[in-house]
Amino acid sequence: MSDGREIVLQALVETARRNGFRGVRATNFYREWPETICLLNLQKSSWGPQFYINAAVWFTRLGAERRPKEYNCHIRWRVNSQMEDDQSKAFTQALNLEHPLSDDQRLPMITEGVDTYGFRLLSRCDSEKAALRVAEECGPHVMVALAARSQEKAN
Repeated sequence: MSDGREIVLQALVETARRNGFRGVRATNFYREWPETICLLNLQKSSWGPQFYINAAVWFTRLGAERRPKEYNCHIRWRVNSQMEDDQSKAFTQALNLEHPLSDDQRLPMITEGVDTYGFRLLSRCDSEKAALRVAEECGPHVMVALAARSQEKAN
């Protein structure tokens, strides 16, 4: 069994490509549209060999960022926050490199989760209106910045 980090990256790189995202520094994957920049971010825990996967949307009208940081984006969510409890638990365990899983078990768990609840949801965010609709559908586990909410009300 490997140390696991390369399996996490493999799952992200393969899935990103299929969904039209481009990697930057192996931890951020971006896709740009005229109104939005979508980002999937791999975050390492400060406390151990645990990773988190964050999804985010930047509204280009609200700032000239080309490669926004996930924590500065207008819409954000943790990928596992959109999953049912059992799937979220399994996904979290797959991202915890101390949890005993073989690479053959870890890779499909991460790939499926990040594809369905990360890249595919982000791929639907090709405009501000679409991104706000995705945020509404995903419910309370999605953070939406006040600037984005005020635009939603104006429309």
